[in-house]
Amino acid sequence: MSQSFDVVVIGAGPGGYIAAIRAAQLGLKTACIEGWRNPKQQLKLGGTCLNVGCIPSKALLASSELYEHALHGMDEHGISVGAVKVDLAKMQALMEAKKARES
Repeated sequence: MSQSFDVVVIGAGPGGYIAAIRAAQLGLKTACIEGWRNPKQQLKLGGTCLNVGCIPSKALLASSELYEHALHGMDEHGISVGAVKVDLAKMQALMEAKKARES
C-alpha cells in the first residue's frame, strides 16, 4: 500500500493535530501519525501531553496551588481555616478523572 501526501505530521498532540487540521484546511493532502497507546494498549490521539502529561499534571498543580493558598494566602483576606491537610488519594483520583475525560 503506497500513498503520497503533501504534509505528514508526526504526533497528534496539542501542536500536531492543529497543524494537520490547518494543512487539510489549506487543501493539502495530509496524514497525521500518532503512536501513543493508553494503558490498555489502544491507540489514542493526543500523545503524552494530553493523555498523561500536561492535562492530568495540571490537575495536581491546581490542587497544590489551592493547598498553598489555604496555608498562606487567605488570611490576608480575613479568612481563617483550621488544619489544612492533603488527601493524596483524592488528588490522584481527580488526575485520573481528567485523564479519562481527555482520552
